Amino acid sequence: MPLELSIVTPEAEAVKVTCDEVTAPGKNGEIGLLPGHVPLITVLRPGLLTVITGGKKTVYAVSTGYAEVQGESVTVLTEDCELGDNVDVDRARNDIREAEKALETLGEADADYGVHRTRLERAQARLDAASTK
Repeated sequence: MPLELSIVTPEAEAVKVTCDEVTAPGKNGEIGLLPGHVPLITVLRPGLLTVITGGKKTVYAVSTGYAEVQGESVTVLTEDCELGDNVDVDRARNDIREAEKALETLGEADADYGVHRTRLERAQARLDAASTK
């Protein structure tokens, strides 16, 4: 029995596919999801979301969000989702440089630290997704 995966961003349903396996970037590590997985709601961090269908791997860069597993259904709610093949590598590298530069002047107690840290992690995820082509 396959999994029904839906990835939803604030703008729209970005992805809706039937697949065999999903690996998501959980807050505390990678989470592998197969048909028959126990019901689960988990927090996601920026990273790679991998979808395997018929032995073919498709990689998406996702931002912060949540994943919910119910029965054979996986729903991912995330701020951003980008197919690895569509990543603008130069833009991702530029975003990494800008975020690193901003973080050099901030401490963890600064209000903007978390924003720039998430921006850095998201840009790195996009770059990683592009490199899996």
